[in-house]
Amino acid sequence: MTRVWVEWCLAPPTPLGKRFATGGADLPAHPSHAPTLHKGRLAVRHRNSQTLLAYWNARRKGEPAPLRTEIMPEDLGGLLSNLFLLRRMDSDHHVFRLAGTGLCRMHRREFRDQNFLSLWDGHDRDHMRALLEGTLAAPAPANAVAEAIALDSTTTEVELTVLPLRGPEGFLDRALGLYQPLGAGLPSLRPIVRHRLTHIRPACEPEPSLSFFGRAERPVRALAANDV
Repeated sequence: MTRVWVEWCLAPPTPLGKRFATGGADLPAHPSHAPTLHKGRLAVRHRNSQTLLAYWNARRKGEPAPLRTEIMPEDLGGLLSNLFLLRRMDSDHHVFRLAGTGLCRMHRREFRDQNFLSLWDGHDRDHMRALLEGTLAAPAPANAVAEAIALDSTTTEVELTVLPLRGPEGFLDRALGLYQPLGAGLPSLRPIVRHRLTHIRPACEPEPSLSFFGRAERPVRALAANDV
């Protein structure tokens, strides 16, 4: 069967990285380099992030979260380049199952089977682990803003939105995400090598205004890879 996700870059599977000690899913508090914590209903900045939230909200049809197979790539053509799909292996490993070409291009690397948390260092890694764990536990969308820092030290703001999905067995062990540059995008031609969190919005229901996608039933098309 032909893979539908033609705009997503794939690489051969690679071993998972070193395991790290973790605590619970609560956002950790640290005295230095602490990103701003926002509470209340989830609100996102970029129009593409708003579009993805509205689509996810429509596709769940009253359920806590949509099934992975209910997310149709043809519905998200304008967002595919910066979309990614994660699978939770354990609290320390949320691995990329799919990653958009734009995301791969900005980092000059492929992400298939790489750990999403490897993009973050120190306390930021703890925050992102807690954000992902909370998204799947709630279940509800979450959002963060970070500085993406290139090899030549130029920076740009990126907005990350993650949304819970149910896998083939019905478990909440997948997350659909959008890595959305804000403003004009990354000015550097050098790869992004690290991130610094600046804002966090933990898992919370999206604003009611994000509901412009219709909720009509539609047939679900099978994807080529049913285990993603």
